[in-house]
Amino acid sequence: MASETNEPKSTNEVTTSETTTNETTNEAQEAPAVTDADACSVEEIEEAIKGFLTGDLTLAQLEGLTAEDLYAMADVGYDLLEEGRVDDARKVFEGLNVYNPFGPYFHSVLGSIYQKLGMPDESLRHYESAVELFPEDIHSWTNAGELMLELSAKYADENEEVSQKLFHEALCALERAVELDPECESAAALRARALIGVVVSAFEARKAS
Repeated sequence: MASETNEPKSTNEVTTSETTTNETTNEAQEAPAVTDADACSVEEIEEAIKGFLTGDLTLAQLEGLTAEDLYAMADVGYDLLEEGRVDDARKVFEGLNVYNPFGPYFHSVLGSIYQKLGMPDESLRHYESAVELFPEDIHSWTNAGELMLELSAKYADENEEVSQKLFHEALCALERAVELDPECESAAALRARALIGVVVSAFEARKAS
């Protein structure tokens, strides 16, 4: 099954979720207001994207970017992913992740990208980072659970202990996704519940045989 990619988030949504993971002892200190003059122009955003794709962009060149700038770049990267340009999207999100490793959205999308590229270890690492930074990320819980089920099946004949561990962790991840959205209003939670149902049915059928 293909992983479900998080929809692009508005800056307000992202900064709200990330604030809980980036608190400092200077909570009372107010950040300077961001004005239109502080934000990059469309041309500058496009130039940065080109830099990501060619590998010519340095971290020094990203210094001073606002959250709005970063998520404008993320929107472009997401569009590339939707167009099927998975490797180009990977380059964009890897660059954003290096600049801001505490962005759960970047980790979540990278998890989907690596899953599409057939790199399960990298994919799972990013899903785990996403839910660690933002525990309410239903998409990442579901995608991680589905991926671990696939890996559990893969290791079933090679290493039963690893297979069982992945199976248990997969169920925990899927159950967490459903707990976050018990009414299954989101497609991710609905998929998690469906996967749990399939797993339980298969387990009961195996016991009965």
